[in-house]
Amino acid sequence: MKEIITIQTSRFLSNELAEKIVYAQWRGTQVNRSMRYVFDELVNHNDCFDAVAVNSNNDVVGRLHCVKNEINPKLWYYGDLFVIPAYRRIGIASQLVRAAMSRLSEMGAVSLCCYVEPDNIPSRNLQLSLGFSQQPFRAFNNFINDGEIMYEAMVSNILTVIPATANEAYFVGILFAQNKRKLNTEDNISLSEWKELLSADDTDEKHFLVLKGAMPVAYMKLNGLESTSEAWISMLFAAKDFQHQGIGSFAIKYAEEYIRAKGIAAIAVQTDKDNLPAQNCYLKCGYSVFEKGAKIKFRKILI
Repeated sequence: MKEIITIQTSRFLSNELAEKIVYAQWRGTQVNRSMRYVFDELVNHNDCFDAVAVNSNNDVVGRLHCVKNEINPKLWYYGDLFVIPAYRRIGIASQLVRAAMSRLSEMGAVSLCCYVEPDNIPSRNLQLSLGFSQQPFRAFNNFINDGEIMYEAMVSNILTVIPATANEAYFVGILFAQNKRKLNTEDNISLSEWKELLSADDTDEKHFLVLKGAMPVAYMKLNGLESTSEAWISMLFAAKDFQHQGIGSFAIKYAEEYIRAKGIAAIAVQTDKDNLPAQNCYLKCGYSVFEKGAKIKFRKILI
């Protein structure tokens, strides 16, 4: 019977699992080596995680380590990939990389790269089989080029957008309640009121839900869609557990494409003057401030 291999990803390894990794990969018994490696990554580069393969006896049979780019958090690197000899050539290395890609997709990453020795043909073939392509060498954090070849793959995006109708009123209501403080409102909008708002046949206004997989994680409302000169993002907020993960930027890009397709020349939005995260998000997305007051108003030319 085929042995069951389990793949897990974790930002923080248990001491027991770290010891097993050290023994399997380096035949050592001092977990300090692995602890220091991960500690340095977390301190210097903000984030990292491991994908670990264990067998039915809970012994470590493979592992890889992923590190976030310290300049661009959308870019990641993987290295330190190993599979113990007795478990090679049964697809564990591929499973580890795919598990890492899946985790990165959930985190909003854009691409994953690795560096391979030119004569390491099995590893080069592995990269190609997983959709990586050879790219001109680019430095990553403080890594040094020792003549390796760089491979890179795009991370699939599991974010999608659907129209928000009366059927989605429950989700929108929950998201709104989570963001009332940030929206600087004390309004209480009931489920029936949300259903009425979302079912209104208003050609000048559209409502959307951003999904992560099948999970609603953000709501956006667009206004001014009958205009030819300018439309607005009149409301945009994300679930509290999914903020600062690039969902806002994704929704903004969707709004721009939707409005541009209608032939509207510009898109605008306003935020509270103390909402610095939102202001920074719009500035990073290429918006310019055109009015300051109680609200900060931004605009971007689309056509």
